[in-house]
Amino acid sequence: CILLWHSNIPVGYLGEKDLTSAAPLDFLSHFLTDDFWNLITNETNRYAHQFLNSQQLKLNSRFHNWYDVSVSEMKAFLALHLCMGLVEKAEIEDYWAEFWPTYTPGFGKIMSRNRFEIILSFLHFANNSEYVGRGQPSHDRLFKVRPVIDLIIPLFSAVYGPLKELSLDEMTIAFKGKCTLKQYNPKKPDKYGYKVYVLSEASSGYVLQWSMYTGQNADADADLGATHLIVRQLMAQYTGKGHEVYMDSYYTSPAIANELANNDTGMCGTVNCKRRGMPRCLRQTELPLSKGDDPVFMRHGKLLVCAWHDTKHLTMLSSLHGNSCVRKRIRSKQSDTGSREINRPVFVDRYNTFMGGVDTTDQRMKIDLFPHCSRNWYNRIFNAILSISVVNSHIIYSKCAPGPHKPLKAFVQDIITALLQGYSKRESKKPGRPSVEGGNATEAHRAPLALRC
Repeated sequence: CILLWHSNIPVGYLGEKDLTSAAPLDFLSHFLTDDFWNLITNETNRYAHQFLNSQQLKLNSRFHNWYDVSVSEMKAFLALHLCMGLVEKAEIEDYWAEFWPTYTPGFGKIMSRNRFEIILSFLHFANNSEYVGRGQPSHDRLFKVRPVIDLIIPLFSAVYGPLKELSLDEMTIAFKGKCTLKQYNPKKPDKYGYKVYVLSEASSGYVLQWSMYTGQNADADADLGATHLIVRQLMAQYTGKGHEVYMDSYYTSPAIANELANNDTGMCGTVNCKRRGMPRCLRQTELPLSKGDDPVFMRHGKLLVCAWHDTKHLTMLSSLHGNSCVRKRIRSKQSDTGSREINRPVFVDRYNTFMGGVDTTDQRMKIDLFPHCSRNWYNRIFNAILSISVVNSHIIYSKCAPGPHKPLKAFVQDIITALLQGYSKRESKKPGRPSVEGGNATEAHRAPLALRC
């Protein structure tokens, strides 16, 4: 199956701005637009008023000190939010602690601890009065964060065109709190959290499509399977353009490979031999292979299946490659020279090269990801979307701005500095008795002495 890479498809930055001399915040502004800042500012203020009007606060509650947040203050709040990813501490209170070995005075100069925690408590992205309960036809399990998803995620593919090779994999947003969306996967480093399906550019890791798992789809076609529909959904915008997508055995099947191949899109990935449409003769029980054995190929139409024993029995499916192999020298304890040569299928090399796009982004996200837990399940999803936006911005910066390019950490530091421009900390009232104009406060509040006869 020979795919033609369409020369008229735009690749790289698709926006209209000239980014040759742009600052890091200009790149991030493609995703965090003015609509984004207005949304989170208005919804945070709305939720604060809804809460304060419906609750009877204790006398010592810090919520008595609430006043509406402005856009500039929200930018300062998210700047500190990003700072906490760069300077990780055990608790939020530690950033304002004055213990000399770990003292970070910059946080207190921007915002008080109480003010930061109050905004964090009221941080909101949707109007609670519009919530549709469970069991209703239009119920959305991601209602709390849906406006942010609908605002930011479509911009990922709107401002950037990927290269030919794409990778599709899942990502875990770590979360151990109470939420029905939480999943458990013992094979992942973060075993508890939200499962997200991601399509990215294979070489850079730029996230193009992002879809969170919210449970079984009642309208799904039972003949196709859930993973087939996931691949179809994520690849909808990129089929018919000559792309190649690499994915693991969770998604790969002959059905989705044929569907993509018929739409001028190639696919390569590991595959489970028990998938519908896979030949039984390639199963490990039917075809025992040992280290050093040559790979076994089978072709059916546009699809090529390969069984090969590397460190373990491996089966791969491709609509892109032939049955050619390359000689590779690998280490071997059994050999006198400490190495031996093997025949490795070409598309195994290609799979190893292009499969890691999502994993690359997942690793880079951890640099500025907010490190602290939250009782609000939706905050963790918001933090992940914010981190992906920063990573995508840095990828566009690396491709558009003239070199030398700043690493991601320095890029985030420049964004933090730019977000704080024009913001000044609001001075809090000093505790104690108010001063009295035109005289000594002590004398003004002192009662007159009684005269004795």
